[in-house]
Amino acid sequence: MRNVYSKLGLSLAVGAGLALGAAGSVDTAQAAKKGGVLSFVVGSKIPSYDLHRETTFGVIHPIRPFYSLLIRINPDNPSSPTDFVCDLCEGDVPKGEDGFKKYTFKIRKGVKFHDGTPLTAHDIVATYQKIIFPPEGVPSSRKAFFKMVDSVEAPDDTTVIFKLKFPSGAFIPAVATPFNITVSKKDLDTHGY
Repeated sequence: MRNVYSKLGLSLAVGAGLALGAAGSVDTAQAAKKGGVLSFVVGSKIPSYDLHRETTFGVIHPIRPFYSLLIRINPDNPSSPTDFVCDLCEGDVPKGEDGFKKYTFKIRKGVKFHDGTPLTAHDIVATYQKIIFPPEGVPSSRKAFFKMVDSVEAPDDTTVIFKLKFPSGAFIPAVATPFNITVSKKDLDTHGY
């Protein structure tokens, strides 16, 4: 009998301690700290730093925050598979013209790459040319996502036009894939891919 009372007493003491500990944590909340360093560990090896080529999410976490996309999943509604917002484009994500076979994006003005070079529509086109129509010997893990794309053009410095072979509800989600980071045309031309 004594053993039962000992276990009961120990259980009550542990339960009370947990309850008091939880109650105390509410009172010790601190204001959010700004600045500093955020360190995190991703449990995978990074095969390369080329997000257009890689398939592992281990490469997304450390690299993606340093780049922008043409469009992206709405950060205020990340669980929605259909809610997208412009990142490097202006206004709303295009709904499609010409029977949903043409999508025209206006590029935001004032965006610069790390070296101070201004972003133009030609950088977006070069990026998607590499992803959709890569040169021989250059792998693209997302090429198949864009089977519906016939061409990507920049008629001027602020306009990108995707022309599709056929309408596809998969086009806009494919453009918003977080691996589709925008790289400068100059860098793509310089490094041969």
